[in-house]
Amino acid sequence: MRNSPSPSPVSSIGERLRGPDARAAVTQLFETMRPDLLRFAQWLARNRSIAEDIVQEALLRAWRSRDALKDPAAARAWLLTIVRREHARLYERKRLELVCLDDALEIPDKALSVEPDDGLLMLRYAIMKLPLEYREPLVLQVLGGFSTEEIARELRLSPTAVLTRLFRARNKLRVICGTAPMPDAATREEPA
Repeated sequence: MRNSPSPSPVSSIGERLRGPDARAAVTQLFETMRPDLLRFAQWLARNRSIAEDIVQEALLRAWRSRDALKDPAAARAWLLTIVRREHARLYERKRLELVCLDDALEIPDKALSVEPDDGLLMLRYAIMKLPLEYREPLVLQVLGGFSTEEIARELRLSPTAVLTRLFRARNKLRVICGTAPMPDAATREEPA
């Protein structure tokens, strides 16, 4: 046959996954897919050693749940999904150090100096000066990375109320930091 497609590692193993040497077939499948998984994990993590750890954990998870693989043609997508989820778990386990908000409120006023290195400290101080109703959604979005819907669920507000509070929190921060706020529809006066 001319221009016949070369058999993929999955198609050549597919028949043996149901036979007596199923464990060997799965092992061979995983080994043939490993370079692709490693390339994908390295693209996700941007670090070779982290990528190798991710692939190792992903293959371990895949081996434990190898009976869940019903269609050998779906093995590549199944394994790539496991690698992607394992990469996400890596950052899920990484916890940042927490700071008590009461301690952060006690930042001295001298922290508001105009030195360029103190900009971050000044911003933290300004955030802590915001009323709690504006500070909470802002911190959840900016520092926590929560979406508007997640913040709305957490604070038991509507998504529109969350967006309004975020807008007003940013405006109040601009006032505290000495920059001009954006016009707010609720505070603008109507022309007479």
